[in-house]
Amino acid sequence: MALNSTADKKSAAKRTLSRTHADYWRSRLFRRAYQHDGQQKKVNDLYVRIQHGGRREFFGLNTTNQDAAAVKARDIFTFLKANGWDATLAKFKPDADGQAKLDVTIGDYLAAVDNTRKLRARTFDNYRRCLRTIVAESFGIRPKKNESKYDYRTGGHEAWMQRIDEIRLERLTPERVNQWKRERVASTGHAPAAIASARRTVNTYIRCARSLFSPALVRELKGLKLPATFPFAGVELEVAGSQKYVSKINAQTIIAAARSELREADPEAYKAFLLGLFAGMRKAEIDSCEWRMLDFSSNVLRLEETEWLSLKTRDSAADIAVDPEVMAELRALKPGSTDKSVKWSQFVLQSPRAPQPNALRPFYRAEATFDQLYAWLRAKGIRANKPLHELRKEVGAVIATEQGIYAASKFLRHSDITTTARHYADQKARINVGLGKFLNNAISSSPQSTQVAS
Repeated sequence: MALNSTADKKSAAKRTLSRTHADYWRSRLFRRAYQHDGQQKKVNDLYVRIQHGGRREFFGLNTTNQDAAAVKARDIFTFLKANGWDATLAKFKPDADGQAKLDVTIGDYLAAVDNTRKLRARTFDNYRRCLRTIVAESFGIRPKKNESKYDYRTGGHEAWMQRIDEIRLERLTPERVNQWKRERVASTGHAPAAIASARRTVNTYIRCARSLFSPALVRELKGLKLPATFPFAGVELEVAGSQKYVSKINAQTIIAAARSELREADPEAYKAFLLGLFAGMRKAEIDSCEWRMLDFSSNVLRLEETEWLSLKTRDSAADIAVDPEVMAELRALKPGSTDKSVKWSQFVLQSPRAPQPNALRPFYRAEATFDQLYAWLRAKGIRANKPLHELRKEVGAVIATEQGIYAASKFLRHSDITTTARHYADQKARINVGLGKFLNNAISSSPQSTQVAS
């Protein structure tokens, strides 16, 4: 077939060039694109993509001159053919095993952290949501008209996240994070309680988001040229005031009410109540607790990680000593024999719902039971957002009062005693100075009291 144009002739000539010829690579040079404030831009330096032995890699050529870039691309390929991928990457990309990105976005960074597989899926999802919230609020990223960030079906949520993920990581500076922190707290108004709540919320977001930049994680990242300063470097937490649990529960009264009102009418809620108060178990632990964990002969609940239950920390697995009276109550509520018609009968709390251990968001088999127990606890005056967790705090306070904070920390299975001191162990015993008795002595010895007595 005849060649009809100069372009066709150049194209044909290009196909005949060997890959060891610089001109072969000249036509394959390009400038990489990135997103900035929703607009696509390109870096100045030239890049080339080289494929060999079933593997393909990008290489930055660190020049804007096409002739120099073509020669360097040829040299990389020649070296690759003679020495293989490992030696080539070590020589021409010493800081990466793969694609070296110059303009790392929030999305790039999150993807790289996810690829390390160092975080549990649910933990990573929580940290990621906190970081994206900070970024969205820092840069004023809001859903567009007729779009909702909660629209998971028609793409609104994805579009909103994409605008967040396009922000370059280097733009999220510690100064910007501090500015976000100040504005978030200031937006709550002047009420002391609202300000304290906002500070606690801000601290939660910061703690979670900065965990994505821990040295242990950063060491695992490959193929990213990261900013010299990370977003949370030097960012301090807000002073949120005391977070200690203040007991508002009369344990004796609520235990008696639970036995008389729940034991027969709602045995599932009663079992959840017993595990929450007397064993100090968390909601997820109660939800996935199996009958085999209860050693009735030793009055011990052996809590361990299972295929259904992922414990919060390494210290969460433990043998929990439970009062014999409580174990007797639980034993009386255990089915006499396994009913094959009941699904998931191995769990203490009965529910037809299948467990979902891989769910990114918290999922509870016995959600209906927890809802009923929450309603009952609130009717008894426990107004906290997490009434079941108040039972855990209450037992921690009781143990701290009677046996000391170290015993409470061990029972609550905290990995650090400072957590017990900061959140849980408000002493239930009331402390007073004992000087009031001298008022009585002063009254009885006063002239006025002597006159009245006479």
